[in-house]
Amino acid sequence: MGDPLPSQDGRLDVARLMEELREGIRQRREDALFDGTPVEETVVRRLKALADEAQLDGEVLERLLRGDPRWNLSPDYRIATHRRGLSGALVVGLKRVVRPIVRLYTDPVVERQRQINLYLLQVVQALLDETTRLHQALAKLKER
Repeated sequence: MGDPLPSQDGRLDVARLMEELREGIRQRREDALFDGTPVEETVVRRLKALADEAQLDGEVLERLLRGDPRWNLSPDYRIATHRRGLSGALVVGLKRVVRPIVRLYTDPVVERQRQINLYLLQVVQALLDETTRLHQALAKLKER
């Protein structure tokens, strides 16, 4: 990066300074490659390894990585019973009648938890991206 100090006429060349900053950022992103692997691919590998350690269902992780919203909580649920015949129909009917009342209490809690889950997912992804970049930068420095 060149000297950002004012030129001889006392003016700062802001355009040149901004271009040098952009070039520095672009260069750092290119330097984030380690063994030819982009940061995003390394992050996905690390997420899969962590999911395996936690014995997380692979389908849930795939939904998370695709951005599929079905992984998160939903206040909607299927009403069913294991009972058969008239007693089963009666139980399902009663559940349908009671459901709106129950949802008055459960929906706010489920919605809050859903928002917390989304926020924590974003935090974890950002932290994992940053630590991966730092590990790759450290590895590059060790190579030098």
